[in-house]
Amino acid sequence: MIQLYAAVGRYHIEVQPNGKKIPIVTVGINECALTIEEMVLWSSLIWNILTKEELEESYKRKAEKSGVDPKTFENTLQRMEGRNLVASAKAIKGDEALYQLLANLYVVPITSSFSTKVKAFLHLIFCEKVPFSTAKLVFQKESYDQMQQKVIHLSKQTLLSSAEILKCIEIGVTDVSTSEKVLDALYDDDFSTCDNLGLFMRFYDHYREILEAVATLYLSRNIVFERV
Repeated sequence: MIQLYAAVGRYHIEVQPNGKKIPIVTVGINECALTIEEMVLWSSLIWNILTKEELEESYKRKAEKSGVDPKTFENTLQRMEGRNLVASAKAIKGDEALYQLLANLYVVPITSSFSTKVKAFLHLIFCEKVPFSTAKLVFQKESYDQMQQKVIHLSKQTLLSSAEILKCIEIGVTDVSTSEKVLDALYDDDFSTCDNLGLFMRFYDHYREILEAVATLYLSRNIVFERV
């Protein structure tokens, strides 16, 4: 069996009146303050899709640098899954595990201003110790292939899950700018719901190609995943 993990939510720093900085991850309408252990694990997963073994290795490596006990991995992972800050899926084959992982996660495109890119660049250089030649890539204009463009176009209009995006692309829907259009396009029968849509979408002809586009956008830091 293969088990895959990905981070959920959007990160920001909250500065309290006393000047203390608290890491916050927003999932849906909920703002979740992170402990240092949770921050180490979440930062290991954001814009990564890892097996449990890979995640544990990354956690232990970052934990040692942060003064965190590496043995806290299992408890921290369980706690974060319970808080919906981490998504996981298990299957016999890797592509099936990836589909189960992404199908019901919602896709949120990242629109970066120049100042945001500068902050990301400095974070990569000084916190992640990424080489300058790699870090400077954050200033490059995003270049998407045709399938990635379709994913971005749909996700910019409204909050859609990967399964909903897959169905839109498969049936040729491009306008989902209102809730009525989403319902008409995706839920125009007696059995489809947002909970079971992912069960059917893997039988569509191009599901692997669309799934690859979503995964690539996430790994290249162009989207984050959300839950509602």
